[in-house]
Amino acid sequence: GVVFTEATGVLTDDELVAHKQNLLRDPAFKPGMIELSDVRGVERLEVTPEGIRRFVAQDKAGADQLRGFKLAIVVSKDEVFGMARVYEVRTEANPLSVNVFRDMEEARVWLGLSQDS
Repeated sequence: GVVFTEATGVLTDDELVAHKQNLLRDPAFKPGMIELSDVRGVERLEVTPEGIRRFVAQDKAGADQLRGFKLAIVVSKDEVFGMARVYEVRTEANPLSVNVFRDMEEARVWLGLSQDS
């Protein structure tokens, strides 16, 4: 029930959208799953407000699959934190729960993951 993702290098709008498409198309992905997304390795962010809008639109389109979904995004850079927070705020009306963290352990606790997970 856990999806672990990691982004490094340059992160773009198209990569975000493709990630969500792949997740929603995966037959193993079910409502109520959780995702821990480690983006501390992102060196350059090429995610735009339009890309965030597309990402949020995907969430709305996949609402049935995303019911009960929790996403913890772990960041290190201020720019990435800011854009992740924009996404978090825009998803508040969606059926998923998003939270942005600077500390991996805090993210794991919020998701209910043990040290062994």
